[in-house]
Formats: sequence, structure tokens, C-alpha cells
Amino acid sequence: MEHHQQHGDWNAQQETLRQLRRRMADGGTLGEALRAARRFVEDHHYDAQRTRLEEIEADYRLMCDFLLRGYPDAKREELYGQLFRRLYRLVRDIELDGLTAHDARLAVHVQHRDGLTFETEAIRRQLEAFVSDVAVSSLEPDEARQSRLRAVYDAHHAYTQRLFDAMVFSHQWSRDFGRDMAELLVSPTVDAADAQLLVTALMLGAMNQGDPERLLALTEVYALAQDEHVRQRALVGWAFALDDEVLALFPRVAARVRYLLDAQNVRQELLELQMQVVYCRNAERDHARLQQDVMPTLMKNRNLEITRFGIKEKDEDALEDILHPDAADKKMEEMERSIRKMMDMRRQGADIYFGGFSQMKRFSFFYTLSNWFVPFSPDHPQLRHLPAELLGSAFMAHLFQSGPFCDSDKYSFALGLSTVFANLPANIREMLLSGEATMEIAGDGETDLQSPAYVRRMYLQDLYRFFRLSDFRTSFADPFADSRFLLMQRGVCLGRMGEEARRVQRFLLKQQMYGALSALFYAYKQADRPDDMRMEALLCMHEGQYFQAQALYARLCELQPDDEQAVRGYARASFRVEDYHEAAERYGWLCERHPDQPQLALSQAIALINDGRAEEGQKMLFRLAYEQPDNLNVERALAWGHLWLGHADQAARHYRHIVESKECTPADCLNAGYAQWFMGHGGEAVELMKRWTAMSRDKGQPVPDVLAQFQKDAALLDVYGIPAVDRRLIAGLVE
Repeated sequence: MEHHQQHGDWNAQQETLRQLRRRMADGGTLGEALRAARRFVEDHHYDAQRTRLEEIEADYRLMCDFLLRGYPDAKREELYGQLFRRLYRLVRDIELDGLTAHDARLAVHVQHRDGLTFETEAIRRQLEAFVSDVAVSSLEPDEARQSRLRAVYDAHHAYTQRLFDAMVFSHQWSRDFGRDMAELLVSPTVDAADAQLLVTALMLGAMNQGDPERLLALTEVYALAQDEHVRQRALVGWAFALDDEVLALFPRVAARVRYLLDAQNVRQELLELQMQVVYCRNAERDHARLQQDVMPTLMKNRNLEITRFGIKEKDEDALEDILHPDAADKKMEEMERSIRKMMDMRRQGADIYFGGFSQMKRFSFFYTLSNWFVPFSPDHPQLRHLPAELLGSAFMAHLFQSGPFCDSDKYSFALGLSTVFANLPANIREMLLSGEATMEIAGDGETDLQSPAYVRRMYLQDLYRFFRLSDFRTSFADPFADSRFLLMQRGVCLGRMGEEARRVQRFLLKQQMYGALSALFYAYKQADRPDDMRMEALLCMHEGQYFQAQALYARLCELQPDDEQAVRGYARASFRVEDYHEAAERYGWLCERHPDQPQLALSQAIALINDGRAEEGQKMLFRLAYEQPDNLNVERALAWGHLWLGHADQAARHYRHIVESKECTPADCLNAGYAQWFMGHGGEAVELMKRWTAMSRDKGQPVPDVLAQFQKDAALLDVYGIPAVDRRLIAGLVE
């Protein structure tokens, strides 16, 4: 109980600090913010930061005193901004102290931070010494080399683990420290793998602490790094760390980001990054698609085996070959199609391995925070228990140099394979050790593994696994969360990335992510821009706002009369709002242009019937029925037209065929019920309408309000002179 009370108390504290920060960023006064900070420090006993708060308060009082005495001060505005920013950074440090004090999982990381000499020159000496020690150890005799290298890697791993924690959980950085760390991380004297790991630490610290100097350091690393892996981690880092509060309060940071966004190549990389983030977020959806569409085929064809020479049939099942000589070829083609589908998904950017490897993140290796982000290395001390012959095998070398896995999954794969390696058949072990089993099926020889896009994709998959699966994830702001993943919603992007944002909108539409699409669209909407009108109309249609959609499409048609896409949208929206005259006119215009598209003619015919021009519509339907005698939609429309023309008996014949088909819908049962009712067969009508309500319920649709439906179809019921009391009686019998 005490733990839960403390956790709840910290949640309340954290929300108070967030509200204070938001008020500061939204234009609150320094005096108000200082009073709120003072109350918080005293109420919750954050004594470690009391001195810093008192210094800011003293400077504030002095500034106010000068103002009240009437002294002019040309630098008063500058000083006010400096005090405001000092207080913001103090509030962020208080928030970090609260987090580390209340989250027991972070205790060891705080110990690492506090036990480290956190100065750039000391860090530089340690990192450069590792590079030198590895080089020197490699020159030693064989018998001494391995033990010496193990000692070097052990010491270095322990140091980088502590350094990672210090970079993540340290207080706000000074300008000089941030600049020096950026220079260190792009230095050619530092191992590239170390630089990659520490750039991630820089990102996590910048995101969690809202640290402007860490954010600036990430932009410097991005601009100066020669190693593409380091550069891409820095890009992801500053993009994820963009924070509207920081940008509002620190003009120097906002100016730096604006400068970067002025470059077309930077905007292009951010565009690609945004799309890749979406693919990561869809990993579970893609996994479900694989389980549904691909894996059943692979499991069904277990009589096929994948070898280094491709897919071939096992030698058994000779009787099956005699009875069904073509079956083997068909199974092989089916399996190859499934594998191609999986590889196509991967090439398009889908994270097809997330589902499988998500079950392999419980090894003790992942109890260390930094291990989630460290580039794969067979020299990692926590892989030392693996069979040496496996770790040094040609198979492992090939897989980890050119395989399709992100670093996190490479560690999972190595650890998982090691647990079963000893129990594998001898021939399989031999294939693994010799490199004959190279998993070509999982790789993609066409992919450039060093391209910026591929490097970035693999890193994003590492991050996604951490933020979805790690026990540490709740201690960090999740960049993949609904409220954060749309990078182009940041205020600094709005005036600079309009074209890129619209490309992302079209991408989100293709992914059917309408919520995200709507959020991004309205952030960039320009009311007089035709493609924005078209996108807004589409969103309105999806959200059921048909009148707004019709108005937008009408305006588009005025601006661009020959825009067929706009005319189609106008016709659909008009039909939805029951403006059947306009719908019929627009569908007619489209039919003249595309006489070879019967669906347009069908839509026009239905609109004509609903507009009171049933005879005209029926003529079109008779022609369509002759051309497409098996088209059930044409028969539906014909039956509907017969109802409006007073031919209930002819409508009933069509509906009898429709309701007996496998494609019967709830609306078919309702309309069939109408036909029986209008013919005087009340009992049959009630049964069909009961089927209508039951089928609607079974399909997960709202249970129909029968009387409301009769009121909606009142014009049709009036054709047959159905009195109001009969409508109420039938509705009562159906319900």
C-alpha cells in the first residue's frame, strides 16, 4: 500500500510540474512561476534545489527593485528571459530528481551517474584509451591476446554502461559541456559503436529532461558526423527530442532547428523518418497480417523444406506424388508466393520480425538499459557464455553483417539460438558453422545495408522494441505514442514543411490511419488550396460529415470543373445527404465520360429512382441487367425501382432471389419485407423485418429503430397508401 501511495503521490507531483512548465511556455509571468516553484519545493521537500531557486528569486527581486526605483535598464528584457530559462531548467531538474527518487528501477543507474567523473576530458581519455588498448592487445601473442582482449572489453563495457546512465540521468547541461560532448561524439579517435550508443543516451536525456543543450548537441552531431550510423542516430535523436516548450523558451534552439529545416535534404530525411516511424507503429498490425495471410501457407506446406539451394520437397509422400502429380508444384508456388509477400512487406518498410522477436526480450541481457541500444558485437561480454564455435561461425558472421535484423534482434537471435544449439542434429550444426545455411530467405540482396534509410530503419526498430517491450519504458517519454509520433506537428515545422506534410498525409491515407491524418491535415490546412479541400472532403466523408463534404466538393467543382475525382466525390456526398437530383446529374456527367464503367451507370440509376424518376432509372437498369445478368447489385437496384413504381410483385421476385443468396445484407431483408407488406402479406413482412434486425445485430451494427426507419422511408410507404397506424403496428410486431 505504501508503494502505491508513493507512486500516486509522485504522479500528482509530476502533473503539478508539467502544469507549471506549460504555463511558463504559454506566456505566464516569472513572478507567478517563481511562487509556484517555491510552493512545490517547500511542500515536497526538494531541498537539494533550494539554493538554485533562492538565487533566481534574489535576481528577480533585484530586477523588480530597480524597476520600482525608476532606474532604466536596456538589458532588462534580456535578463528577464535569462531568469525565465534558468527557472525552467531548474523545474526540469526537480522533475528528474523526483523521477529517480520514486522509480526503484532507476536506483542502480543513479549510482552509476553519481560514481562517474562526468567531465568531457576524462570521458575522452577513457574512450580513446579503449581504441588504443584494443589495437595494442591485437598485436600480442595468441596465448595472451584473447585474455587481454576480454579484460579490455569487460572494463570498457562496465565504463560505457556507467557513462550511458550518466548521460541519460544527469541534470541540465551547460552550453560548453553540450558543445564539447558533440565534438567528442564525432571525433575519429572514438570508436563508432561507442559514439552510436552515446548518441542514444543523448537523445533519451534530451527527451526526458527537455534539455536545450542536449538537443543542440544532437543537431551538431547530425551536421558533423562522418559515420552514417552516428549521423542517423543523431537525426532521430533531435527529431524525437523536439519539444514545443523548449522551442518557445529557448530562441537559440528554435533558430538552430529552423536553420536545419531550411535545407531541402534535411526536410527529405525527416519525411522519410516520419514514414518509417509509422511503419514501426504498425508492426503489430503487420504481424497480425502475416499470421493471417502468410504463416498458414507456410505451416500447411511443411512437406517442403528450405535449403541453401532454395525451396524443395521432402523425399517422403511418394504415394501423394502418384495420386496428385501437380500438387507438389502448386504447393511450392503457393509457398514461394507467401514468402515473396513477406519480403515485399519488408522492402516496403514493414517491421515483419517484431512479432517473433518480441517473445525473446526476457533474457537477462535486456535487464541492462544500455544493452537495448548497443550495436551488435560478438565481443560483448554478456555473450561470452555462448558456445564459442557458434559465436565465431560463418553463419553468425554472415547473419550479423548482412542479415535483416536490427541490433536488438541480433542479440535476441544469438541468445535464443545458443539455448538450442547443442540439441540440434549434427548436420544442421555443421551447416550453421560452415555458413552453408545463410538464411538467404530472410535477407534481401538488393538492399543497400549502408544507405541512410536502411540504417535509420534498423535503429528505429531498436527503439520501437525498447518503448514497446522493455521494463524501463515507463520511465521515458514514448516518441511512438499517439501524442508524439507526428513529428511535423511541432510548431517549428509548421511554416516550413507543408509539402512534406502533405506527402505524409497521403501516406497516412494509404495506411488508413484517419485519426493521425486528421491531426496532421488540420495543422497544415490552407482553406483555398484545392488539394487541401479534396483531403478535407475525404476526411469529412470518412467521419460521416456529409453536408460539409458536399460543400467542399461543390467548391472544388466550381474551381476545377473537369476534375473527375472531385465530381465523383460530389456525387457520392450528394447521394449521402439525399440530394439525389444533384447526385444523378453528376453521375450522368461521369457516365458520358466513361460509358465503359457500369458501376457509374448503376449509381446514376439508383439516384434517378430516389429522385422520383424511377422510370428513367429503370430503363438504365434493364440494359445493365441484360449486360450483367449475374450482378446482384443491379438486381437490387431493379427491385428497388420496381418498389417505387408500384410493382411490388415484381420487386418481391427479385428480393426472394437476393435474400436466398450468400450475399444477402440486412437492408435486403428490410426491402424484401416492404415488398411483402405492400402485397398484403403482413406475416411474411414481419418475419423478414425481424431477420433484418437480427442480421444487423449479428454484424455488429446498431439494432435498427424500426419506426424511425419507416419515417425515413415515408415517401415510399406513401406510394402504397400505408396508414400511420399500420406503420406503428408493424413496427411493434417487429420489435
